[in-house]
Amino acid sequence: MANICMDTVVFYAISDRQEKGLATLKQAVNGCYPAGTSVNDSGLCRIFEQNDIPTNGINLRSNVVDVCTEDSYITLYCDSAWNPMYKAYLCLANHFGVCFELEAEEPGCGIYINTDINGAYRTNQYKAYLSERPEDSSLDMLFDNAHGDTDFYFSSDKELLQWFRERGGITADSIETLRETLDCEYVSIHEFVNPY
Repeated sequence: MANICMDTVVFYAISDRQEKGLATLKQAVNGCYPAGTSVNDSGLCRIFEQNDIPTNGINLRSNVVDVCTEDSYITLYCDSAWNPMYKAYLCLANHFGVCFELEAEEPGCGIYINTDINGAYRTNQYKAYLSERPEDSSLDMLFDNAHGDTDFYFSSDKELLQWFRERGGITADSIETLRETLDCEYVSIHEFVNPY
């Protein structure tokens, strides 16, 4: 695949009827993607094919790289080509009669999506990315406190602003002010949105 979009999709039930659909989806997921499934057999198309789900007009260029099955929800971690496979996940949700939330990230295409506006399953609202330390030492405190990590996720404005204040000594009263303070060549802030 070219640019990889990291999709995390959570399927869940909010009614007794949907609970039955979730149980059926769990069986399908476990049958299609058991532990140790090779990359060659992990295509998202597999669950569509094995459950006779029509795929007209749906892009399925995606691999299921991991699965987490809990009592009340199922999480699929997928690597998709370029964009999230939203239509495919919607089709699966409709077929099995369940709800879903999607978090997707593809930095090269500027994609930062989180449809879980209530934060029930996916809480990320912001990502800070530390690209390189400036030579003028202006961000040394921040980079030193990052301990070599480059990607940081936050569930609220308050959490993000507090992190920059505590880790970098950078005080701002809003995300906009923080962005204006930082040079995006060294530190960038991305907001997860729901375009659907």
